[in-house]
Amino acid sequence: MNNTKYEIIISGGGLAGITASVALAQAGWQVALCAPKTYWKDQRTTAFLWDTVEYFTSLNMWSALEANAFPLKIMRIVDGTNRLIRSPQVDFNAAEIGLAAFGFNVRNSDFQEAADSFLERFGVIRIDGTVEHIAQGTNEYHLTINANDKQISAAAGFLVGADGRESLVRNTLFPGERRWAYPQHAFVVDFEHDHSSQYVSTEFHTESGPFTIVPHGHNNAGLVWLEEPARVSELMAMPENEIELLLERKMQSFLGKIRLLTSPASFPIAGLVANTFGENNAAIIGEAAHVFPPIGAQGFNLGSRDIKDLVETLKLHTGTENRGRIYH
Repeated sequence: MNNTKYEIIISGGGLAGITASVALAQAGWQVALCAPKTYWKDQRTTAFLWDTVEYFTSLNMWSALEANAFPLKIMRIVDGTNRLIRSPQVDFNAAEIGLAAFGFNVRNSDFQEAADSFLERFGVIRIDGTVEHIAQGTNEYHLTINANDKQISAAAGFLVGADGRESLVRNTLFPGERRWAYPQHAFVVDFEHDHSSQYVSTEFHTESGPFTIVPHGHNNAGLVWLEEPARVSELMAMPENEIELLLERKMQSFLGKIRLLTSPASFPIAGLVANTFGENNAAIIGEAAHVFPPIGAQGFNLGSRDIKDLVETLKLHTGTENRGRIYH
């Protein structure tokens, strides 16, 4: 693979990178996906909203995920404040707008397990390594790649950065972004519960931020709780049984007894939007382009729209045009 040139190289092997690889390969380009092989099993989940489900169906990818995907049929908003007079509960039902579900919750590990078959089926070339340096030539990009501690080089006629919020592609080719931070940290954990979720995703609005329960199945779910950083530090130090009791009370016991399935984790809440999404024969997608808080399922669903826009741009415009700028 040393000094090999590809029509398109995608840097980054997350959900956005894999999806873009498949979409571009199906559209007829020679595609190489450059990302290190990972054996870490990602236990997080991603909400695929209806437009994303339809897009994955058009790419012949959804059938491999559908069996283990859990439908989100009702979005429930609850006033979780301590005010004397509180807003009434509001339920948004997908059936009211003619949908079977607003979307589906998919385990990232299920996507990971299907990824190799996706790439193989659609002829995507794997480069097991990390892009470490990018040099811009006249009509191509020259990449230096660390592949298992061995340096190799490759060239791309078009380069796609799907390499996350600290994107090397963005920082090298069109640096500059707007960043912001929120006065909150997220407390996240998976749990099982006694009563069925009934396909309902519930968001309690509290004084300090949303407390959101996303079902992974009838009797297990994930929690994303946005709180003040000091409070999150307190939560992380609590014994497991105390966390279970606290969560049950905050949920007003509507799911019954709570038992943690994973160790709690926390992270600061921040956002990012790139100043430039593409230029010349390069573009960025997913979290390389934009990062949003884990509320409202914006992240990957916006990333899938990036991919659709990029594919359409490359279909309509030739390499003699500034396709990156047109995509931007």
